[in-house]
Amino acid sequence: MDPNTQQQLNDLLRANSMTPDTLHGPTLAQMFLSQMRISLYGGQASIPMLPTFLKPFGTLAEDKPVAVALVDDRQVQVCLVAFAGGQAQVTAENRFPVPGREYPAPWKDVLYAVAELSQPLLAQAAAFALCLPFPVDFDGKGDGVIRRFPGSMTVSDFAGQPVLAALKAEFDSRGVTCPPMVLVPWADAVLLAAGVQQPGQGRYLGLHWDSTLDVGFVAPGSIVLRWPGIPGDLTLFAGGFSQAQCVPFGLVDYSKDRDCYGPGLDLYEKMASTDYLGEIYRLVMIKAAERKLLSFGCSRDVLSMTYLDLPTLVDFLADPVKGGTLAHFCREPEDREVGVAVGQAVLDRAARLVCANLAAVLAFIGGGRDPKAPVCIGLEGRAFQAPPLLAAFQAQAETFLKKELGLHVTFCQGEQMAAPGAAAGALYSL
Repeated sequence: MDPNTQQQLNDLLRANSMTPDTLHGPTLAQMFLSQMRISLYGGQASIPMLPTFLKPFGTLAEDKPVAVALVDDRQVQVCLVAFAGGQAQVTAENRFPVPGREYPAPWKDVLYAVAELSQPLLAQAAAFALCLPFPVDFDGKGDGVIRRFPGSMTVSDFAGQPVLAALKAEFDSRGVTCPPMVLVPWADAVLLAAGVQQPGQGRYLGLHWDSTLDVGFVAPGSIVLRWPGIPGDLTLFAGGFSQAQCVPFGLVDYSKDRDCYGPGLDLYEKMASTDYLGEIYRLVMIKAAERKLLSFGCSRDVLSMTYLDLPTLVDFLADPVKGGTLAHFCREPEDREVGVAVGQAVLDRAARLVCANLAAVLAFIGGGRDPKAPVCIGLEGRAFQAPPLLAAFQAQAETFLKKELGLHVTFCQGEQMAAPGAAAGALYSL
């Protein structure tokens, strides 16, 4: 790439908050951390910090299978989880598209889908775990109310409705006796699964990076100063980080946010979610075309796109010559250089933000300082199934978390983390 083009590209990336000088890791971590503390004190903050009152450890009874229902913004998935020798055995899996994604739906339709798929498993189960990635206000008595659904869903009539009570009413209407029920945040389920897969570590975190983002951690309940008298026992927390607004928006982020659901909301999610990374790339490439960084043919093709998903970007970065649609658009070597540089910058920015999020949580719990007691971080989500994004995360974790901040962490990743973790959470609560 010639120096003039490189300089123009750097200016474009800087305007879109995608260069190291606009993404200073320690500063980003402090911004996340300050929002966490303000929330705990009861001030106005974009990160809610939600205590679950769930036990972070316990006994994995091998004679007590758990029925698990996983509900995200794409599907309802159910399975039966049993433990043998400390290892989870997942069977009887079934799934169905979640109501409210392709069409508006009332909350009762979501509950109906959960009950319909879960009912065949209940006769074999000693407990039932419902795992959700949505922010939940727990009541301290074993139930909770969903704060909101993500922008990709349109669900009505859920406000103020305790989740497990409503689900029990659905089972009662079917004449079905449900075993003890537990509500588990998805990020906390990932944390618990890491504890099952890699036992004996001093501390654990759970990172769920998908269409929504959150980090689960363990802390004394008494840190929530906005609730006087809260029990001081160790409990699982969900951060509700998807809603964070303490992030450095760039040029295209403003236009995307303006045309998206809830302008001004969920800014972190809109910068790093797997649902948005492809679109961010498309919009930056449009700006590159406007600045004449691309050839006429490539600019014409880029401007013709109305939507771009993450898998299409991943295909291109994996093989810039033959990698699908974008490789066809970037036929000229110069276009290819710009296209790859922009794609890598988009993914690197997301990885930097997520690592800053982790750094804030590690600072908050005082973890990762002792080389003899590294923090084990469970990883789950579509972000880790995209090789270029996984590589960007690993690079940022190595350079920022480990080398720059001197933190000692290990990672635990698996294809199925949430279901075993949710089942473990249910058994710990029995």
